[in-house]
Amino acid sequence: MNPRSPVAAEPWSVRLGGEGLALLAQSVLALRSTADLGIAVAIAGDCAVHALEAADFRLLSVDPRSGALRVFEAAGVRMPYLAEPGGAIEWVLRQEKPLFDDGLAPDAPARESLLWTRPPRAMATVPLQSRSTAYGLLLVAFDQPHRFASDQRLFLQTLGDALALLLEREELRRQLDEARSRSIELEARLSSDEETAAGLVTAVAQEMQAPVSSIQAYAEGLSGALDNPVAQRERFVATIEDESRRLARLLQDILELARIELGARPLHVLPVDLAEVWTEAAATLRRAAERRQVRLELQIATPLTAEADPDLMRQLAVNLTDHAVRHAPEGTRVRVAARLEGEEWTGEVSDSGPGVAPGQLDHVFDRFSRVRLSPDGRHDGAGLGLAIARGIVELHGGRIGADSEPTGGCRLHFRLPRRQAASPRARRVARQVLERPELRQLLAATAETVSAMMDAEITSLMMVDPEHGDLVVTESVGLDEPESAGRRVPLRAGVAGTVAAMGQAVRVENIETDRRFRRLNHPQYSTKSLLCVPLRVEGEVLGVVNVSNKKSRDPFSEDDLAVLAALVERVGGVIERAYAYPDGGVTVEEALSALRSLTAMRRERGLGGPRIVRWTRAVAQALRLSPGEVDLLGYVASIHDVGMTRIESLLLPETPERIDTEFHHALMQHPEAGVEVLRPLEYQGAVRDVILAHHEWWDGSGYPRGLRAEEIPLGARILAVVDAYESMTAGRPHRAAVSREEALAELRRQSGRQFDPDVVEALTAVLERERSSW
Repeated sequence: MNPRSPVAAEPWSVRLGGEGLALLAQSVLALRSTADLGIAVAIAGDCAVHALEAADFRLLSVDPRSGALRVFEAAGVRMPYLAEPGGAIEWVLRQEKPLFDDGLAPDAPARESLLWTRPPRAMATVPLQSRSTAYGLLLVAFDQPHRFASDQRLFLQTLGDALALLLEREELRRQLDEARSRSIELEARLSSDEETAAGLVTAVAQEMQAPVSSIQAYAEGLSGALDNPVAQRERFVATIEDESRRLARLLQDILELARIELGARPLHVLPVDLAEVWTEAAATLRRAAERRQVRLELQIATPLTAEADPDLMRQLAVNLTDHAVRHAPEGTRVRVAARLEGEEWTGEVSDSGPGVAPGQLDHVFDRFSRVRLSPDGRHDGAGLGLAIARGIVELHGGRIGADSEPTGGCRLHFRLPRRQAASPRARRVARQVLERPELRQLLAATAETVSAMMDAEITSLMMVDPEHGDLVVTESVGLDEPESAGRRVPLRAGVAGTVAAMGQAVRVENIETDRRFRRLNHPQYSTKSLLCVPLRVEGEVLGVVNVSNKKSRDPFSEDDLAVLAALVERVGGVIERAYAYPDGGVTVEEALSALRSLTAMRRERGLGGPRIVRWTRAVAQALRLSPGEVDLLGYVASIHDVGMTRIESLLLPETPERIDTEFHHALMQHPEAGVEVLRPLEYQGAVRDVILAHHEWWDGSGYPRGLRAEEIPLGARILAVVDAYESMTAGRPHRAAVSREEALAELRRQSGRQFDPDVVEALTAVLERERSSW
């Protein structure tokens, strides 16, 4: 007997009575009022077991990012669980409906034997689903075959709905907390930046006032003494030159600090002889030290080599040593020390001048800080030297601080990594990923899919090298083999290293003029625009995806970056799930199939191109969707037609009859086919809802569910209008393209019938703005 079909009640089946319904009512009420998941699980489980006279229960959650399963244990603790191949959980997640296995059918799916102390003889598996998103599963096990009467099925589904709402509420609360944290962080950063900018402008103006006034005074004196042969014109000119150089240094420091703090100063990482760097810095400052009768003492261990930016290391050494020399009283010493300590190297510069009050130590590295006294007892402005030093150390992934010496003076100290490498955990995860052949296949397929989706000639995927901790090209499309083989980039170096270290996606419109990465374009790249997106697994950045050479020769847009980031995030979710469950080979196989379908959709069918993404995002913005919703909808626009690859045999109709019957019947199936294709990559219900509903009509006569008006998700209504316009103006194999005016006229004719009138007007306005900007 097929366990998926309804069965008639048998005499021995247990039917719910008033006690069972009372239990259900009490449980649903309790679930709605509690926020404690441990209590909620116990309430729901006890309700199911007592009402159905079951043996046991299990509640599992589904991770919304990766689809990973976790079993709720006591006190709400969740333990990872790998679904049994061909088992009940796998079937329910794929079919998105409950499975009532009465124990009599010979072809019943496996009953997840690892979850139970005794193998069940019958089992109910209910998806905890809300708005097309599966948040978990409820499993109820029986020691004997058990016929599920209709009221028992309704009981479990009702209990499941209540649990789904609870889990959805928890997920929404988590997202809200994250959004609040980001908002608070951004507001604090904005406030800090505004305060910093205002303070910097004021401080810079004050610091510039002295040299400018001096230059002005001596220039006036020089002008008045042109006819006076005894005037000290040489001294006037020398002073003007000194003050001009001082002013130039100040402006250079301001520019350098701005580049560092704005992330516009990527590292040029090389092996650096640090002993030589610090010795040269001391030599540069020795004359200034001698003028003040300050003795420089170097305690530099040799050999002392580390990966760093050589220019910035020189500036760090000069800035810290210069600060100490300026604050050391005459006849004292400045001590400079550096040595290796395990995987780090440390440095310190100490002087014997006036120290820093304990409450002011945190402000030593502030711009133009005045927390130290000069040797003559006046408060001395530190300029920007120490602020730049702090930026250099942090840019290299290090830490810097200041102490007051017990005997007087100040000690500036820092720790920096010897190698610019990924964290030990990232290297460990990368090793386990790269050692699995099926995941290497997934990475290769990802490079192909990205190349197709971005319409790019060159794509490379760089992964963390488990041995060295730098980035190495693992897969590529379009790169010359000799050129790409073994290409390495240290962490924090260049575009790829910066993205890997910061974990933030980057779009470069012109590599030669970009203020962050300004450098000559490599001859292999025919365009100067590129994208770089981090690949994150288990919270660690395991690599980056680089895209360049757009076939249209246009620069990559923010639309392109949003689509790429969304796609790479989903690949990261698949890898995360496969990493958590090493024996789950089906996960990777299905994801490979999905990626190949996306590649075929773009390369063979030309669907999901940049026009539909651009217009969809523009309309979403015009309708005031949030930035996250705009990005998500742009991604959906790029993939929504992937179901067409499943009906490719009917895409080129040969006769009018096929156009009218078989062809249109197949077309009506492609939204559902698309949802099925994307299932291994996509766990967000919002994405599936938009894809499934983008052929619903405003008047309710669309397909597949006959939704109408605002029952249709707004994203689907937007995509329906944009998709129709793009299809009409681009043409299809069975239909010639029409003009912009004809397409807009057709949209207006169908406004209020097929399409949401507000969306039609929004697209019209978007196209008008686009046209006026030509």
